[in-house]
Amino acid sequence: MKEEINAYLEKLVKNKVMPGCNWCVITSSDLFIDSVGYASLVPKKEKNDINNLYDLASLTKLIVTNTLASFLIDEGKLRLDALVKDYLPTFPFDNVKIIHLLTHSSGIIPKYDKYHLKSKDEFINNIALKFEPGTNMLYVDNNFILMGFIIEKLYDKPLDVLAKELIFEPLEMYDTTFLPSDKNRCVPTELTDERGLIKGEVHDEKAAFLGGIAGHAGVFSTITDVSHFVKMVLNDGYYNGKQFISQTYLDMWFRPLFTDDDGLRRTIGWIYGKTSRLAKKVCSDDAIIHTGFPGHHILIDRGNDIAIIMLSNSIHPKRENNKELVIKREDINDEIYRLLSKYDYI
Repeated sequence: MKEEINAYLEKLVKNKVMPGCNWCVITSSDLFIDSVGYASLVPKKEKNDINNLYDLASLTKLIVTNTLASFLIDEGKLRLDALVKDYLPTFPFDNVKIIHLLTHSSGIIPKYDKYHLKSKDEFINNIALKFEPGTNMLYVDNNFILMGFIIEKLYDKPLDVLAKELIFEPLEMYDTTFLPSDKNRCVPTELTDERGLIKGEVHDEKAAFLGGIAGHAGVFSTITDVSHFVKMVLNDGYYNGKQFISQTYLDMWFRPLFTDDDGLRRTIGWIYGKTSRLAKKVCSDDAIIHTGFPGHHILIDRGNDIAIIMLSNSIHPKRENNKELVIKREDINDEIYRLLSKYDYI
């Protein structure tokens, strides 16, 4: 099966859908993992490698911020029904709750220019409400930027320190980090007029303003490390025989809570897989999915006991290239499910 997945993905590389990717498919009995294509196209072509570090972008929301929020709720230090204002007193609205941030149902939209940020307070104060919290959904990075601020305040530690101590080390994600020290291992993202070729530094402008450490973006990782996190989820919150997160709260990641005008449903942190265009034709009724801007996606299907992880830098060298992979993501998942069925994994 591994060879067939590689052949399919290599066709996408040949057709310039993406420079390359590192991928992983997890089943109840096997783990398939490999690397295809190129890490870089400019200034020169460089072959991809399984040990390369990818800028995870929005997957940071799930692996770090959503997980730390879960720990705080389990510890009784954070409540889903609590107001954001209870933790961030200068927050301008008194009807936005923690659950709204975690499900992107807060209705908040930024009023600042992300390219010309001036202070951390802009993230807290310079926002507006597009709709009444809890009545719709709108995916906005500010929801998880604010959650990052709240987590740091409640733990009284920086987000990167918390992530390392509470997530990366327990899950043996030893190559996963904010602010990677070995930039040579990092897959480059976009070639921009302002920043040149972005390599080993967070691509997201807001996270860059926050020093590369934020609740919505900033983590770099390998495909192997990300597979550890995903295996933990598939194993009901256990990793290497030890409980990492409670089953009760993990189940909430799979429970749809809010629906937008297009029928897309969100759980705590994730998209409910059956309503996502990327998976609804093939996944079970117990699946979650999320994407990352550079070209990533994670699909965890508990009903079929399988998971798919794709890390790519399809915004390299320009973000306009990303449109092709966005279109193809659904086809990639369809093909992998077809092969899983062919080889009796589902």
